[in-house]
Amino acid sequence: MPRFARTVLVTLLVLGLGFTANAFAGTQDFTLVNQTGVEVWRLFVSETSNDNWEEDVLGDDTLPDGSRIDISFAGRSACLWDILVTDSDENELVFQGINLCEVSVVVMHCRDGECWADYE
Repeated sequence: MPRFARTVLVTLLVLGLGFTANAFAGTQDFTLVNQTGVEVWRLFVSETSNDNWEEDVLGDDTLPDGSRIDISFAGRSACLWDILVTDSDENELVFQGINLCEVSVVVMHCRDGECWADYE
């Protein structure tokens, strides 16, 4: 398993330890695809009900344009999640209230100053 994927999996597993000992993947597992035209430097995934962002799941890595990352959960039951990404200039892009119990792929796009996400 590549270091990048291992870091994401370990981070999300550690975050889930306080909730349950269940080591099975959550129904919220999803793939994030970067089609924004810029490299993502930081990535946060947090329950919508949480007022604070969790740890940066990229760690020391980045998510280049055109790349994807599989994000796995363990021991989490919430369905609604928010995603925050930043680029090298600290520009932020936030997607809120994504139902990860129903969505398995989130594709981020930006064009002409407009950003959006498609969900599969």
